[in-house]
Amino acid sequence: MELFLCFGFECSEPVQSSNASKRDAMNGPDSGIASFGPFRLSPATRQLERDGVPIALGDRALDILIVLVAHAGEIVSHRDLIASVWRGLVVTPGNLRVHITALRKALGDGNGEISYIENVVGQGYCFVAPVSRTTMATRFTPPLPSATSLTAKPRTLPPALSRMVGRDETVRTIVADLRTDRFVTIVGPGGVGKTTVAVSVAHAMLEELSGNVCFVDIGAITDPRLLAATIASTLGLTHQSPDTLAALMSSLQSERLLLILDNCEHVIDAAASLAELIFSQAPDVHILATSREALRVEGEHAHWLRPLANAPTDTKVDAQSALTFPAIKLFVERAVAGDKRFELTDANAPIVADLCRRLDGIALAIEFVAGRVGIYGLQGTADLLDKRLGMHWQGRRTALPRHKTLHALLDWSYGLLPESEQRVLRRLGVLVGPFTLEAAHAVASGSTSADDLDEVSHASALDSLIAKSLVSTHQTREHETSYRLLETTRIYALEQLEETGEMDLTAERHARYFARLLSKTSGTAPSHHEHLGNLRAALAWCLENRDGTLHQARSELGIELAAATAPTLLHFSLWTECLAWSKAALARLTNSTGTDRRELVLQEALAISSMYTGAGDVRPAILQGIEIARRLSETSTQLRLLASLHFYSHRVTHYQSSLAIGEEISAVARATDDVISWAIADWLQGSSQYCLGNQVAALQLFERGFTHGGDHYAANAQQLGIYYRSRGLVGLARVQWLCGYAERALQTANQALAESAETVSVNRSYTLLIVCHVFLWRGDLHAAQEIIDKVMAQPHWQGRLVWFHTEALALKGEVLLRRGDLAEAIELLRTALNDMKTKNQKNLMLTVTSCALAEGLAAAGHLEEALAVITDTLAHPPGNAETWEAPELLRVRADILLAMPQPDEGEAERELLRSLALARRQGAKGWELRTTMTLARLRARQRRETEAREMLANLYAQFTEGLDTRDLKAAKRLLAELDQGTTLGANSDARNAPSTAR
Repeated sequence: MELFLCFGFECSEPVQSSNASKRDAMNGPDSGIASFGPFRLSPATRQLERDGVPIALGDRALDILIVLVAHAGEIVSHRDLIASVWRGLVVTPGNLRVHITALRKALGDGNGEISYIENVVGQGYCFVAPVSRTTMATRFTPPLPSATSLTAKPRTLPPALSRMVGRDETVRTIVADLRTDRFVTIVGPGGVGKTTVAVSVAHAMLEELSGNVCFVDIGAITDPRLLAATIASTLGLTHQSPDTLAALMSSLQSERLLLILDNCEHVIDAAASLAELIFSQAPDVHILATSREALRVEGEHAHWLRPLANAPTDTKVDAQSALTFPAIKLFVERAVAGDKRFELTDANAPIVADLCRRLDGIALAIEFVAGRVGIYGLQGTADLLDKRLGMHWQGRRTALPRHKTLHALLDWSYGLLPESEQRVLRRLGVLVGPFTLEAAHAVASGSTSADDLDEVSHASALDSLIAKSLVSTHQTREHETSYRLLETTRIYALEQLEETGEMDLTAERHARYFARLLSKTSGTAPSHHEHLGNLRAALAWCLENRDGTLHQARSELGIELAAATAPTLLHFSLWTECLAWSKAALARLTNSTGTDRRELVLQEALAISSMYTGAGDVRPAILQGIEIARRLSETSTQLRLLASLHFYSHRVTHYQSSLAIGEEISAVARATDDVISWAIADWLQGSSQYCLGNQVAALQLFERGFTHGGDHYAANAQQLGIYYRSRGLVGLARVQWLCGYAERALQTANQALAESAETVSVNRSYTLLIVCHVFLWRGDLHAAQEIIDKVMAQPHWQGRLVWFHTEALALKGEVLLRRGDLAEAIELLRTALNDMKTKNQKNLMLTVTSCALAEGLAAAGHLEEALAVITDTLAHPPGNAETWEAPELLRVRADILLAMPQPDEGEAERELLRSLALARRQGAKGWELRTTMTLARLRARQRRETEAREMLANLYAQFTEGLDTRDLKAAKRLLAELDQGTTLGANSDARNAPSTAR
């Protein structure tokens, strides 16, 4: 008799399961040999031969061949082929084409007269060669045991769920493994869905076993000695022998059965011994076990049941994409079951994804939390979970007692632990996210109390917790092992820590460990992203007021930790957090004489984070930091703070002040031997000159900055989250275009994009935004749109910087304008310009946005409004001075004047001549070319074609590159029109010129 046994066990060190998709592919309706031409195909052995010689073929290509041959003469659609071969994975038709090509090559398809696979355009593929089949002998199935050994008592099996989310492939894999390996243990933490999968496996095998499946709930057993009797009773065995085990084994040796033993962790030793005995002495018995740790016996194949997949943290999800993740899909189904009004939308999809992430994809936890959405609402449920509520939320009424609540589930696991392991687990609760073995030892053991574990005992306890699925392990990119508690387990552990009165002692150990860790790496580039959760928790314990009381020792530790953490927060652009912790630490820094280096670090962090969060006038904080740095002779800090002051001056459009600051930076940098500081000084001065419209000087400074030491700045020219090299590259690209070097500008822009792609998302977004105009100026609208899409695809892009969102919308509006989508473009540009003005977002984009809006309004026929917008912008220039875009603003104003019902050619000509003179003074040939084209059209309208052609031809000849860009192609066309005398008669519409030129 063949018997399948299912036991409930868990495993922390899984053995890889076999590939179910391969086995399933061969188990089609025809398991015989298929012959075609010189080929023989055996789906059962997954072998293809040509004239008796095996042919090596990739797994996917072989799967495709098996499906096509099974349906020879029929058209198999692309969708059906992908569904059969890739088994639910999301792949493109390109994947299918690649493997079809490999398959045809292996068959020699097309090399002679014989054709095997035809492509039916728009439908799919068809196997067209004649196929003959040889049926293989079927396996003999022994008869079921007689009634003398089994009673008529039915063998219980819980009903399968009507719908199971995200586990279909897992079930297929385990079924296949049971058929071949006989003994499988499903392992995983509590609530992950082990029992659900085991029951689904049993139902999947029910027919082939003629219903001979038995489910045994080992969780109901309190005495390990009753295990054999419970199995025998559930099987329905009757015997007169006093030796239950012997009678059970005697019966099983002649049985064909699937036996499921569920939840065995609390009787693990007895279950392991019995399972090993059955495996060795009952050759037709197949065993499936579920547990939170492996049995670790002969013949066992452990299958680690992973949590339900969820959207990664850095993935932007909407309603449609979110439902491709099983964790979110389960959440939505359970939320709808509890409240039919619930609907997943693009707006709430990120909240659901975050909830599922915090629940670690544990199915039971997701069901509990989703069931409360109808009562508290989605955001309300998330808020309650933040406050560690939800551990006692009730699940299904029919659930086992230990599955009634998350707290009961964890009580079950915690209660099975010896006291030493309980102590380690609850202390590990203070660790947030992944942690190292060193961190675990630091918080969970020590020498401050008599009952603490030594290092060896602690390591042994941790290993046991890992084996019991209460602590999980992961391999880092550096192939090192990190550890982690599931969030629900961590919350439970913290509750136990508070109940035992150990919270403050453990939290202090935690904070001191991470303060020491950061001090070891001070002065090096921050690389502590994996520790951010722990740093936040430690800072909160040290610096947050509790019951209105400040603890001096705790505050001192908090000041030290905040100063050590600030560079990491700045490095990863976490400005809001950096601002809050810097303020809190500085408020506790008493009796400072201005010579405490911690104050300098905190003051610098406060200044930089305030600048990026738009937290008012940050000049006082920066100047105070600079003064402290001078007193302490901290030149590098002084340079960074001066750079921050430079950026702040740019942000508020005080360009003349920024130039003076840039010169001071250069003087301080030149007094050092740090060539990186020299380069940064040049780039910052170059940006000031660029904004002030001195493009020749700006170009020299930018280029000189890149001569100081070569390209190694890609790694080194980054300080506290500011990537100076990226800023230098985007500034150089814009200046190169303005100076008439369009190809060099494109090359620099692409270099900036490539280098920034390897940096943090904020720097990527900044680079994309600033460099976008190079592509707009070139007329490459496709590339510009791709850049804007990339900005908007950055995680949480709207919240990164107060001006990122507005600038991205403004750029999108300008792309729409150039494409002729006037209504939408005008709406976006109006909104963006209003935001810039009302939110005091003074920056380079304000004049650019005004200019684009004026052009759009003019093109739409709203000439009076267009003239008002451009006139107001010229009357209130950034920093009350003519800046880099002044020539273009004057040109656009002239264009609008010429397009009025009663054109004012005199005023338009004066604006164009001013624009031309200013562009030449700036060295901005890009602006000069546009103005010259507009002036040439005016001269043609005035019947001065010869003068128009001469001025445009002389300027056009000065351009040696970028001849295929939009402006230069427009200039070439205009010259041809002037040669032919077909340019701009009295009825021509000058409003076309701006959109053509730009």
